[in-house]
Amino acid sequence: MSDLKFAKVNNLRVRYLDNNKRGTPLLLLHGLGGSIESWTNNIGFLSTKFRIIALDLPGFGLSDKPKISYSINFYVGFLEKFIKKIKLSHFFMMGSSLGGHIAVEFAIRNRKNVDKLVLISPAGSLPKTFKGTKELRKYLQIVNAKSSKDVSRILSSIDNSMVSRSYADAIYKRLSLPGAKQGFISALKGSAMAPRYNNKLATIDTDMLLIWGREDRMIPLRFIRPFMERGKSRIMILEKCGHRPHVENPKLFNKIVKDFLIE
Repeated sequence: MSDLKFAKVNNLRVRYLDNNKRGTPLLLLHGLGGSIESWTNNIGFLSTKFRIIALDLPGFGLSDKPKISYSINFYVGFLEKFIKKIKLSHFFMMGSSLGGHIAVEFAIRNRKNVDKLVLISPAGSLPKTFKGTKELRKYLQIVNAKSSKDVSRILSSIDNSMVSRSYADAIYKRLSLPGAKQGFISALKGSAMAPRYNNKLATIDTDMLLIWGREDRMIPLRFIRPFMERGKSRIMILEKCGHRPHVENPKLFNKIVKDFLIE
């Protein structure tokens, strides 16, 4: 990824990628514990059709990790400043899990900016009574991992397709950085405590694509219902995929996203 760079946004140093190629910009938002590298299997293909912009959200990756509250409101406000910084006005947006939660709230508040929206197993629609699946609780244990082997063991107990040696190494190194564990926990709480957006989905008048893995054990498929009730959401359920279909079946995933965005 030779197009990586840093920018100062609201006094935060943020790492991002911008391939500056022609085509509609596509802004990528990773999930909890993720980084730009979460999109390794997607950026190359999608950059043949779109101007790809991806970033390490504050609190993650190699971006700054101050001891602040990483609420959904914080992230939406940060993104509003980020797009002004890099002079974006109209763009496509794609978010995974936590990134999907942020993308929905951003689209609700900035409808004129987002031309199309792709959501991958988004958080934010779960009922307040939801206390997390067994697999989600296992995933949270990575903040206490003592080695990349621990990370690999924890992830393997959730979904074998999520795990590779390089992926486990990258997560462990990122979580070992100052402020990373606090950022992880704060962002999780920020998403869990945010008001549910279910009743506001109808206010998003842009085209929306939902992609969900049928075998998702982190945010199970049943939580897709609010998007089904919206009526205007296009829904793709990928067989033999878990929480990260963009990693587990990138060839099919990339084609689905490309076809949706260019039609």
